[in-house]
Amino acid sequence: MQTVSMIIPVFNRLDFLSRALVCLQHQSFLINELVVTDDGSSQDVLGLIREKAKELPFHLKYIRQQNKGFRLSKIRNNGVRASTGDWLIFLDQDIIYTNGFIRTFVDHFQPRRFLVAWEIRLSAAQTNQLTPDMLRRGDYRSLITWRQAYDIGRQYRKDLFYVFCKKLHVRPIGPKLRGGLFAVSRADFFAVNGFDENYQGWGNEDDDFGRRLDAAGITGRNPFLKEYPLHMWHEPYREGTKRVNLDYYSERVKQILQGDFYCQYGIDNPLDHEPVRCLEIK
Repeated sequence: MQTVSMIIPVFNRLDFLSRALVCLQHQSFLINELVVTDDGSSQDVLGLIREKAKELPFHLKYIRQQNKGFRLSKIRNNGVRASTGDWLIFLDQDIIYTNGFIRTFVDHFQPRRFLVAWEIRLSAAQTNQLTPDMLRRGDYRSLITWRQAYDIGRQYRKDLFYVFCKKLHVRPIGPKLRGGLFAVSRADFFAVNGFDENYQGWGNEDDDFGRRLDAAGITGRNPFLKEYPLHMWHEPYREGTKRVNLDYYSERVKQILQGDFYCQYGIDNPLDHEPVRCLEIK
């Protein structure tokens, strides 16, 4: 039987991580392994997951790199290097989800395919109304609006339309990869050398990764119509709206369209070899 690892990148926000762990442990399908990969938090992430470990019915690892600014590509690759699963699910720490969300991923796993979801974005008031019972049951129908529920179906249909557009060669890619909400096989992740660690600072690492998967013939699907994730409200992590990687990304898009889907610095060849702390908690 193939195994499933989940990778959760974190930076502080212990309240969000705690909620995500409660949600995860009560899913209808239980993963084999969780890897929490830390971008150098000042808060005690390790203390929290050690406290929660006894309640979690799966293996648990903690990875930490030094805080040298926002380096999401690198911490995701760190998490994969420490993982063992045949399939990799990537979820951000500010994401919770309905009871059958993980099972929907698993039911649609297929080689040469990545899976994406579309999240309901909770308001500050809705986030404050979340209860432990909602997280355990994975039922948020009393919390979300009809419009939020409608948007899940609308995006499902839109992503299905993008699949056909790509097949008809009227769109260069299918459904867009959303970095905090996707799954891919380990083999396919390594086929493109994982996330490009040249992306440092906010922006474009997800778009780059999705385009490289598409260029390698690994296409996207959105199977989430009945089950869905929810994004808990918070102030933006970034300062301003400028994507500091935009020039590099624009150049890479040209190269990717020419078939260069294997990044120089990725899972097999990290940008540097700084020490990374790796602990097996459970």
